[in-house]
Amino acid sequence: MNPVQNRILQHLEAILTDDHHFLVELKLSPNNGLLTVLLDGDTGVSIDYCALVSRALGEKLDEMEELGKYVLEVSSPGADAPLRLLRQYPKHIGRKLKLEISDGSALEAALTAVTGDQLTLAYSHKEKGKKAVQLERTLAFADIKTAKVIISFK
Repeated sequence: MNPVQNRILQHLEAILTDDHHFLVELKLSPNNGLLTVLLDGDTGVSIDYCALVSRALGEKLDEMEELGKYVLEVSSPGADAPLRLLRQYPKHIGRKLKLEISDGSALEAALTAVTGDQLTLAYSHKEKGKKAVQLERTLAFADIKTAKVIISFK
């Protein structure tokens, strides 16, 4: 992170004082001055909360001469965005995830538990000519390359 991003991060940390919301990503595009702040919460994040953070951060950014012209976007990552932080997983217990694991394998499984930095996943496995069996797998968060929640409209 450059010095400007570090100052922005300091301002954000002062604004995000409750224990329920957290920063997922901070991006500053040098080409067009677009500052993107992605927030999440242990039980989600509301539009009203994003607006509150946007107003408070905007006031601080206006005082930063080194930032120059900027456009500020404060939002949640979105339902189709990959999970980036371990803290994002517990609220998805019971939901199905599509995972790419660092060993190159892929897995679609329901998240059943998060314990420390370990995720417990349940999935079905069917061999040709046999009945599907339910299996469980525990993965370290560090072994997950990418993970997305599978959105179901059933």
